[in-house]
Amino acid sequence: MLAVLSSIVALPWLSGFEPVAVADEPARDVQVELAEWQGAADEHCVATAYGGLRVAAGDETVLASYTQGLLVLRGGQAIARAPGFDCFGSADEMVALATGDAGLALPVIAVAATSGGHAESATWLAMYRVGDNGELVPIFSAIVERHAGHQTRTGGVLVFPGGLVYRSPDAGSSLWLYDRDLGRYVEQMALGFLT
Repeated sequence: MLAVLSSIVALPWLSGFEPVAVADEPARDVQVELAEWQGAADEHCVATAYGGLRVAAGDETVLASYTQGLLVLRGGQAIARAPGFDCFGSADEMVALATGDAGLALPVIAVAATSGGHAESATWLAMYRVGDNGELVPIFSAIVERHAGHQTRTGGVLVFPGGLVYRSPDAGSSLWLYDRDLGRYVEQMALGFLT
């Protein structure tokens, strides 16, 4: 129950996701640990000042840093990784990290990050699965919140077994189904405007 409540606070844009572990409190020691595997954090990026995020479930740990990327460790050994994100401005930060069930019969890692400046920025949600060759494979990524001046527009993602509905902060909604052959969600159709 606590993990579910934490996910509502940490990832308010993601519904239907059943979290196993959630983190939204950055720590600098995560970047130090990641440096052993992914190289040092980019000290010129504002996001580096916040540190990184860590979640643990069983013998697996997921580490995430805006510039260093994501790393999955099992029993202290790296089993999958993804690169970091480009720096854009003063609002860059890793917002939340979670592992859990998206109704796909495989573990999913969800990451929310904000990029841009304080006048204009976007928060996006990315979901990954562990691939066969030591990579974290992106299975879905989209903007879920836009900030421009004093205006904020919010969208979201609702996952269900085998698919999701994405509601853009700027336009309408769309239906996506998980394609097992491709190993990612594929857009099926526009649904118009949903509130």
